[in-house]
Amino acid sequence: MESAATEAGPVTGEPAAKGHTPPGAGSRLRAWTVGRAAGLAQALGVAVLLITEFVRQDVAALGGTVPKGTRLPDYAADFPHLMDTLDGQWWFTAAEAVRDAISFGEPRAALWAAVCAALVVRLNPDGPPRTQCFLSLAGACYCLVATLSALPFLALAGAALPAALLVGVLAIVLASAAPEAWPRMMGCVP
Repeated sequence: MESAATEAGPVTGEPAAKGHTPPGAGSRLRAWTVGRAAGLAQALGVAVLLITEFVRQDVAALGGTVPKGTRLPDYAADFPHLMDTLDGQWWFTAAEAVRDAISFGEPRAALWAAVCAALVVRLNPDGPPRTQCFLSLAGACYCLVATLSALPFLALAGAALPAALLVGVLAIVLASAAPEAWPRMMGCVP
């Protein structure tokens, strides 16, 4: 049987025991981890990943270049011109430089990692709060940079862009809701 002092938990104003987070800190971190700002960035990342994976065989992978003289499909005929136009813009060049620096020259792998980390963090509400918050926010930042540097790919999507964005939003929302929904659907929670 535990004593009253053990059951009561830490007293306000006292430092928390080493290795323990103060009361409420986990919920604040979880709010940052699965918040709307991070979720929006991660949904954009899912959409970019979806689009770049569909067009990488026809055009180029994220961060790749189209070799000169390559015959592109009709839907991507303007892609080299769009890339040349955007390469002259300082903000696009900066976004590509940041993307390549953060991803260590592997933007496609980094985008996969950021999206998978976002989904895992959202599906696991019982994980370590600080680690999950870091993974979620770092992935969200990378997703934003990748989205800026993938604007030519987003232009390729055309009418499919809203559908890709919808898939991204649904993936993030469903991953966030799944930990609470599964027990209810399985009849484990009254």
